[in-house]
Amino acid sequence: MEDSLRLDSAQLAAFQQDPRYDYDRELVGGSQNFIEWLSTIISDWFEKTCNTLMDNEAVKFALVIVGLLVVAVIAWLVWKKGAKLFLRNAPGDALDYELEEDTIYGVDFDGDIRQALEQQNYRQAVRLVYLQTLKHLSDAGKIEWQPSRTPTQYVRQYGLPAFAELSRRFIRVRYGNFQADEALYLEMKQLQQDIIEKGGQA
Repeated sequence: MEDSLRLDSAQLAAFQQDPRYDYDRELVGGSQNFIEWLSTIISDWFEKTCNTLMDNEAVKFALVIVGLLVVAVIAWLVWKKGAKLFLRNAPGDALDYELEEDTIYGVDFDGDIRQALEQQNYRQAVRLVYLQTLKHLSDAGKIEWQPSRTPTQYVRQYGLPAFAELSRRFIRVRYGNFQADEALYLEMKQLQQDIIEKGGQA
């Protein structure tokens, strides 16, 4: 009986020459760097869709140029816009007041708040209510006010929940660029009243 498992050398050589059976190329491809791999993909795509042969070296050169242009544009944007790139403001959405240094002394809080409300400048009104509350707490000896201190530091000094909530709302408007409206202003005034009634008044 003839052995049916004999090796057909001619057929084996044909299989080895056929690229459809070249399974090792998947493993060899791992030695390519990203640019080489991407240029091969692009060259193959051009060849299949446009019936145009593209030199891998030309594709690599074009990819390097495009990559450098992208890096240059990103660097220019970061240099030109700086931190503004990471703020959530919509284009043209300007702050309602300038970011001057906050102080609690020499300020006519009632008059300035009234003026801000007349102009419907609720962001400024919220800021002034917070600073007015700090003035009350400082005068009552509940906090030690200093220009360099942050709202979080004041909350650590005076941990009343109403004051923590007031500070949280102020931080969102002052530093998080959240929109302030009349409802938020009224919430701030109510929290301020709660703080004063619970011992925050001199």
